[in-house]
Amino acid sequence: MIHIYYGDGKGKTTAALGLGMRAVGAGMKTGMVQYLKDCKSSELKELPFDIWKAPKSLPFSPDKSYRKLIDDSFEFINGKNFDLLILDEFLDIVNWFIDENEAVSLISELKNKCEIVITGHKKIDKIFDMADYIANMKNERHPYDKGIAARKGIEY
Repeated sequence: MIHIYYGDGKGKTTAALGLGMRAVGAGMKTGMVQYLKDCKSSELKELPFDIWKAPKSLPFSPDKSYRKLIDDSFEFINGKNFDLLILDEFLDIVNWFIDENEAVSLISELKNKCEIVITGHKKIDKIFDMADYIANMKNERHPYDKGIAARKGIEY
């Protein structure tokens, strides 16, 4: 089955990680790939997942050289057998770094092997048509709106 957590609100990654922890607790092999994030998020220190190592830092605006990292992540995914796979911020790389049809092809292959959790900000119709679960995380209020920066342990 395919789960999607998307939108402009906080909680997409947190929901995906919660489902991943539930899966681990049930004895499921869980993996995670984070796109457009560096390896500094606090949860990465403690998660009992098989995690693709994101770069130590990202350029302010990743360019086409980021595609090499995506290809590396696909090798990681294809080289493992997961029961649950989290593709964090995957929706945000579609039509920027990878073609929509390539994304659909990857998800089509994976859905026959494992449960998939996809997060991101934007709606990709072809991917949403494949999903079994879709949750829209809508922002109604956030401290960032008052100029409060992301806080370690809460937002990262």
